[in-house]
Amino acid sequence: MRWNLVQQELRQNRRGFWTCFLVTLLILILLLGKAEAFVNNPEMEQLIKGLPEGLLKAFGIEPESFRTFEGFVATQAYPYFIVLISSFATSWAAGSISRERDRGTAEFLFTLPYSRGEVFWSKAFANWLHMTIVFVVGSLLILLLARYTVQLEQYGGLLLLLLSGYLLVLLFMGIGYAFTSWFSSDRTAVAVGAGVAVLAFLLKLLSGSSEMMHKVSSISPYRLFDALDIVRGGGLTAVSWVVTLGLYAAGTAIGVLMLKRRDIV
Repeated sequence: MRWNLVQQELRQNRRGFWTCFLVTLLILILLLGKAEAFVNNPEMEQLIKGLPEGLLKAFGIEPESFRTFEGFVATQAYPYFIVLISSFATSWAAGSISRERDRGTAEFLFTLPYSRGEVFWSKAFANWLHMTIVFVVGSLLILLLARYTVQLEQYGGLLLLLLSGYLLVLLFMGIGYAFTSWFSSDRTAVAVGAGVAVLAFLLKLLSGSSEMMHKVSSISPYRLFDALDIVRGGGLTAVSWVVTLGLYAAGTAIGVLMLKRRDIV
């Protein structure tokens, strides 16, 4: 890894970073700004229970989750927070090498006195740094809103929930790195990367709509974690740790291996 290459990648990605950063904070403020109206509000809970059962199952809405702030975050903010960062992070990973090919800078970059491995890991570190900054700031905002809006019963459960989200984002970044060398168009790579994260989220969202969708959605990485169960003290399973970190490691390994073997200039 070379720091000048890391800085170059940070500069190239700064527009996407600031877009992700600002949109994430705005979404969290909008979603959690209404928490006081929902959390521990019997009238709101009864109103939600009055919705058609099929609609509640289709979108995974559990009225009981609105009794605590942790439950509200797990069902109303966490899913969108994670899918948003996952979409950007996967796009950054998928476009890390294809961007150079698309802009015609790959030939120059790979003739510099750096190995392809150094180029790849420098880009990967820069992308990880951008993603982590957005994730940490977003998480701090959630905790801050919890501190000054409603009473938070269990910080531990909420922190564990956020950790599960971080693992999911890493998993999707690994997927992005696995195919970054295969695309010659940056737009295609970015679209595919974001599409993978969004499609997986939609599958998870519709998992309760029918038995068939429940089976199909089993391929979605979001099914690895039950957000509501985590904040209720369920914890993270060994399988979820192994799958998320394993796919991240496998994806980055495939990405660097393909970069070394493919003729991309």
